[in-house]
Amino acid sequence: MTRFARLLLIAGLALALAACSQTNQTLRLSPNPPETGPRIGDGASVGFQVLDTRNDRDLGVLENPDGSIVQLVAEQDVAYAVQLAAAQALRGYDFDPGVWDADRAPRLEIRITALEHEVIAGVPYELETEIALEATAWVQGDRYTTRARATASDQRALPPRASANTEAIEKAITRALTQLLDAPLAEFLAGNR
Repeated sequence: MTRFARLLLIAGLALALAACSQTNQTLRLSPNPPETGPRIGDGASVGFQVLDTRNDRDLGVLENPDGSIVQLVAEQDVAYAVQLAAAQALRGYDFDPGVWDADRAPRLEIRITALEHEVIAGVPYELETEIALEATAWVQGDRYTTRARATASDQRALPPRASANTEAIEKAITRALTQLLDAPLAEFLAGNR
């Protein structure tokens, strides 16, 4: 191979790697609500809110082949996205999620304590997602607390686009909500415990 051909090949590879490098990714989260049931809520109104208690509001990072780091940020409030999915799950139990009021009973507060998505460059790219949620419910002076933690792993041949990162995070959120909003919590909100 001639020297010119080698230089041309190296330049082409450098351009290909530069093309793979990305700027910040903005993700629009819309996780699916978890499957719930049975319908034990009898249409009861539940004061409800979701709080994002994380110190860092970014969703994570993506490592480019050149070693540069891309921040993954949410387009909207993460707590709001989780709240929409959790409200649908409560409706699946036949509750009517309403406006939060600290004096209202029953009421439910969900806190996002961790949410981290990391993409590690390599062959293949490794996607790692972790989320931790805590919930506290109050009914007639009694309190019920529960926690959920979900992790998810995936691999991609190429650097994942925003849609792939969004999908991975949404799956982890749905998995954590499935653990958190389980039958014992629903029974407590229904006054059956």
